[in-house]
Amino acid sequence: MSKRITPEEIILFHQLYAECHNYAEVARRTGRSRSVVARYIGMKNKPTALQYTMHRVITG
Repeated sequence: MSKRITPEEIILFHQLYAECHNYAEVARRTGRSRSVVARYIGMKNKPTALQYTMHRVITG
């Protein structure tokens, strides 16, 4: 069983994606699957409050 995704990892996903624009590369660098990376980059099916908060944390 995989360990839970931490808020720090989500921020790292976004930072790495901003660098390389590639889910697969972010997955390789973090040791997570491409689908997990894509899910958290896109924030699909996440509560609006979480999406807003993550956007604020990532963009400053």
